[in-house]
Amino acid sequence: MEGGRAAGGGAQPGPSSLSGPTYFRAKVYRLNVEGNWMDKGTGHICVEYLEQAESHGLVVISEDGDGKALLVHKISKEDIYQRTGETTIINWHDPDVNTDIAISFQEQSGCDFIWQQIKQVQRENQHPDTKMRRHMTDDYEQTTASQYEEAETGVDLPAPEIGNLEEIAKVITSTPPFQRDRIGQAIMKPGYIAALLDIFRQCEDLEDGASLAHLYRIIKTTIMLNDATLLEDMLKEEHVMDIVGALEYDPDFKAPQRHREFLQSCVQFKEVVPIADPAIMAKIHQTYRIQYIKDVILPRSLDDATYTTLSSLALFNNVEVVTALQSDPRFLPELFLRLERHTPGDAEWGDLIAFLQEFCSLARHLQPQQRQQLFSRLVQLGLFEIATRILKVSPDAVKLKATDILMSVTQHDVAALRDFLLHQSDHMLFTLLVRELTEGSDGTGLPEQISELLKTLLDPDTMETAIEKNEFVELFYDKYVHQLLQVIVLDRAINAEGTRLASASILGLIVDLFCFFVQNHSYRVKYYVLRSHMIEKVLRVVRRRERWLACAGVRFLRTCITIKDEFFTRYMVRNNVFEPVMTVFFENGDRYNLLNSAVLDILDYVRKESLKMLVDHLVEHFGHRFDDVDYVDTLRQLRLKYDQMHEVPDDAAGGGGDGGGGEPSGDGSVGGALRGRTFVFGTG
Repeated sequence: MEGGRAAGGGAQPGPSSLSGPTYFRAKVYRLNVEGNWMDKGTGHICVEYLEQAESHGLVVISEDGDGKALLVHKISKEDIYQRTGETTIINWHDPDVNTDIAISFQEQSGCDFIWQQIKQVQRENQHPDTKMRRHMTDDYEQTTASQYEEAETGVDLPAPEIGNLEEIAKVITSTPPFQRDRIGQAIMKPGYIAALLDIFRQCEDLEDGASLAHLYRIIKTTIMLNDATLLEDMLKEEHVMDIVGALEYDPDFKAPQRHREFLQSCVQFKEVVPIADPAIMAKIHQTYRIQYIKDVILPRSLDDATYTTLSSLALFNNVEVVTALQSDPRFLPELFLRLERHTPGDAEWGDLIAFLQEFCSLARHLQPQQRQQLFSRLVQLGLFEIATRILKVSPDAVKLKATDILMSVTQHDVAALRDFLLHQSDHMLFTLLVRELTEGSDGTGLPEQISELLKTLLDPDTMETAIEKNEFVELFYDKYVHQLLQVIVLDRAINAEGTRLASASILGLIVDLFCFFVQNHSYRVKYYVLRSHMIEKVLRVVRRRERWLACAGVRFLRTCITIKDEFFTRYMVRNNVFEPVMTVFFENGDRYNLLNSAVLDILDYVRKESLKMLVDHLVEHFGHRFDDVDYVDTLRQLRLKYDQMHEVPDDAAGGGGDGGGGEPSGDGSVGGALRGRTFVFGTG
């Protein structure tokens, strides 16, 4: 802030404030030559004494924290300032910069305050005596100081009585930003909230609609004060239902909302494992009500700061609950005992899995050491064995919860799950995961979840040993990668002799996985390409009628090209893997679509990167059809690149070879031997 005042010509607080001037949040606008208002930024405005100008002025300091002065303006004694009615905008024509300036205030109270100070400074500036003007300036600064002192000493709220509700609502809703903390302290006085809620119950019994509307404004604005201590007090067990009740009487709705009825009658709390500590139970209930207020009752009213505060309160409650349950020596063993006792068909089974899923999800917010201890304890109690049971016979919705549990584990420690999959006697969990990806139901979200899980498990960046020596990767390539490829090979829409019709979304996920393998498993994937002709088989998806799936195949081909590995380049040329892609491209004709753009992008990439072997292959095998594509010049430029690569220099064309000492040119002339060379003749 000091840098901003210096930029403003030496503005200093003087005696106008005990600890600094009174600031209000506002935007600064300037009128440009085209007649449009240009936003110059948001900052905080105050009236300060400008030493160099020997007068008071308006100073706006940017809120970005860099101390930049958005505006420094000496208050003119001329009547140039305009404000229409009760608006929050003050504007004027500034003769010093020959343009119009406008200040838009966030709060009307701030606009009122600054407007009054402008008028007071103008009155004082009319006095011709400098000494008297300085004396009156001191009076002005003392007035500002007294108002600042009022903000520091606090705000007195009317007594919580039915007759004062309108006045209380007016005071709270019109509170300027610098007094919000004081308003919060006044509301936090012992018994004030309880008295307001007691009045609410009386008004509801009397069906006093006007008073209930005032109480709605009071409670909503109190929440919007964004005071964490105040919010915690309001959301206590003894207060929260009356707080929710007061928020039912939103005057914007014709009839009261029935939030309490929903919370008390429709919401059912399922305690799948008994929780002995009543304080933890209260935290669980409070957290749900916080989320209900945030997401259902006040989503239109909350600003970002208050929304964040409520979310933080809910998060802290959840962390406290998880920590307490982790510390209970009986809770987790009882949970897994019940999971083992029930079968997947039982009604309680789904509730137990849902609780375990939420518990693992919330555990991600713990401190690293606590999280490590918790997940280690869960694995020790049989977490992965439970996941195996779920994936065997449970409905898709429950299976999705199981994969979400596994994702929570991998985000913390992927090695634990990888080790279990590798050393499980029959590799059942690994087999079930791949089965759900290749044979799972479309539209459940389960194949997508498993695809991400496999990427995490097979990511070499999370492996302690090199990818070439990793036993887990070896297991995958020996036993499971072929199952993924067979989904493409056996698809009836691709292969007339296929035995199944694969979902397009699942095929897209599998192609995406093969892109991941090419990028990350250099040694393993090369061996698999040679053994199974993987590239040609994956590219068969371009024959599917779904154009986006054909584009996925093109993306796979581009992945093989962009890694710039000589093995893949030679393999693609030797096996003519471009054939199906170029065939589909030419069949697409001049239709401008995503497939067309994807193929042209590959050809342009090959040309720009000067991949000679691929340029030769494309032009020599498909160049005879390049002339059919005249709506873009990509193919023409590719042919030009081919010609440039095979251009023979003139001196080489002269025939100066090493066979038998022939003549320097075809016709034996000296001119032929010197053709194309440049000489510089010096003067003797």
